Amino acid sequence: MTTLGILISSARPNRVGDNVAQWVRDNVPAGADVDLIDLREVALPDFDETTSPKQGLPKETAHGISWAERIAALDALVILTPQYNGSYPGSLKTAIDWLYTEWVDLPVVLVGYGWGDAGEVLPLLETLMGRVGADVIGIVGLGFREDLSVEGELFIAEGKTSTLREQLQAATTKVPAEIA
Repeated sequence: MTTLGILISSARPNRVGDNVAQWVRDNVPAGADVDLIDLREVALPDFDETTSPKQGLPKETAHGISWAERIAALDALVILTPQYNGSYPGSLKTAIDWLYTEWVDLPVVLVGYGWGDAGEVLPLLETLMGRVGADVIGIVGLGFREDLSVEGELFIAEGKTSTLREQLQAATTKVPAEIA
């Protein structure tokens, strides 16, 4: 069975990410298990290991070990990010920077939300995920007014929902490079 992570990156108490996560979850292909990862609950500190993630050495801290194991257990991942001041939340950058080998070749779908369909944050996040070796399968941008209210009410058009379904299908059926 495929395990798909859905990562909520906003840690704000008034976030709309929970509603966006439910939309994603409602469109996950049949047969995929979902691991809902909430960075507000994970609460990683700034990087405090003694070696660089790119070295591929085992983590030494309990939080580092736990985070690495959780991401390594995924077959694919959807990252949900709001657009805060044109970028992603610090909690997301911290979570990404904690790892390296766990991201390599991991199929990832990026879902951003904010003004202008999150058009500033998504290219930044795509570049970052490419830099750590993730396989970005697709991107969906949701805009305030067009797709959701600032309070989190969703009214996403079928076209974007269909795009998300296709990307989730592609991500959850991708054969990892080491197996192919």
